[in-house]
Amino acid sequence: MNVGTLGLERRDGRNMLVVAAIVTLVVTVTAEGPVGARVVAGAIVGAVAAVVFAVSTLLINRYKPDHW
Repeated sequence: MNVGTLGLERRDGRNMLVVAAIVTLVVTVTAEGPVGARVVAGAIVGAVAAVVFAVSTLLINRYKPDHW
């Protein structure tokens, strides 16, 4: 069941948030520098990961074979 006009399902949004949160946490913990810079870097990388996840999911949903 597609929820949005983009073709993302409810579970896709949940999975995107999980991926973004994990990437943000890992980058924040492993980055070097002041805490503020680490948090900003983690947020930016997490946002990029969320966009890449959404684009990948949209492309897969659009071009996947019918038998999937």
